[in-house]
Amino acid sequence: MIKTLTRTSLLFAAIIALSALAGAPAQATYCFKASRCHGPLPDICRKCPDGHNGCAHHACVHHRCVIRFCS
Repeated sequence: MIKTLTRTSLLFAAIIALSALAGAPAQATYCFKASRCHGPLPDICRKCPDGHNGCAHHACVHHRCVIRFCS
């Protein structure tokens, strides 16, 4: 019983930690250019409207760091 409870608690903690990381914004939240933005990026590429593939990258939009896929 205790062993199962410990596994469940660890699994729950891991799920919470991963979900927080997945939603984490870029670290530098105020910027003038994208080179000031840092943080984890998803390993995802998408088809852009112009037909090219765009992979996740940091961008500075209205002085805020965001994750973009297309130019």
